[in-house]
Amino acid sequence: MTARYVLTSTCIQTGTMTLTVSLRQRLLGRERVRFVDEDGEVYEVEVDWKSGVVRGLGPYYAKRRLAVNEAILLHFRGEEVELKAAPRGQARPPEPRPERRENQEEAKPEKRRVRVTPYPKEVLFPHEPKVLEAPGVTEDLRRLGFVLDGGLPWVYKAPLGRRQVVLALLRLGEGEPGLLKPYRQEGSYAVYLAPESQREAVPPGFGYLSPEAVSRLVRLKGRFPLSALDLEDLLKAGRVDLEAVEALEDRLVAELAERGAFAALLLLLAKKPLGEVFLLSELEAEALEEGLIPEVVRKGVELLAQPPFLVLKRLSPGEFLLRQEVEEALSDLEAFAQGLRGRLNRVREGA
Repeated sequence: MTARYVLTSTCIQTGTMTLTVSLRQRLLGRERVRFVDEDGEVYEVEVDWKSGVVRGLGPYYAKRRLAVNEAILLHFRGEEVELKAAPRGQARPPEPRPERRENQEEAKPEKRRVRVTPYPKEVLFPHEPKVLEAPGVTEDLRRLGFVLDGGLPWVYKAPLGRRQVVLALLRLGEGEPGLLKPYRQEGSYAVYLAPESQREAVPPGFGYLSPEAVSRLVRLKGRFPLSALDLEDLLKAGRVDLEAVEALEDRLVAELAERGAFAALLLLLAKKPLGEVFLLSELEAEALEEGLIPEVVRKGVELLAQPPFLVLKRLSPGEFLLRQEVEEALSDLEAFAQGLRGRLNRVREGA
């Protein structure tokens, strides 16, 4: 299905597109959508149902130098929406001609209105430097903690206190590899941005980053506490693609699963009376009935016998004493965390 959308001044100024009937039907229930332009560049846009608009198309409008009353053709293809600027001069519908009425004087002919299409800026000012448009992943990188600090190449920086992560980026076909070499030599991450389908075209010796992978990271940020450090871990491996992001997601899910297992162990210990002495092998057998493997139990017991928990006391190898009730221990841990948090705040205020 193809729909036609005519731009307004608000669209141009805010980089938005009103949710028309066609868009509402096709985007129903979605919060983020991939728009792809004529050059294959991807724009991950936000669907703001409350305001009734799609946000994040400003870079495309600027790239095509679109103006008020010009039209965009929207082609809905699966999960993506393809963008194509309509030929200039075809955005407005033809104005109705005056009707003739019987026994009445013919309407006077209207003055012809001639529309003059201006020459492109590059023709009028051939020596003026071309204004480059930032990559479509800029907004997604911003959500991961990066700030655009110039181009070309496109340099993104993520301040992390005493250090920062610096990412130098070129779109595939945008510039020579020599533009990235100085950044790689100084320790920055020098990568090429290209869709997953074109990753094999990336020059050898340089990192690779796909807009699909960055978009996936932003979606993961809604579920996990991701930061620029997580992206740096992927950059160290030389590639940030969907496969690498999926592996990161698996690790995060596993970490949360470990927290869940630790919570299950605490619930198991909470059933024991204060002062009970038990063997680790006995606890492992009880835990198996709850679905906990022995390795998780052993790690948890070792942790609970050390500060700041001190829930258990080791009496001999494989033998432990429940020295504090679990509920009381958690209350003490909460008080400890609050006190430490207050101390950290005072240190920061005095710095």
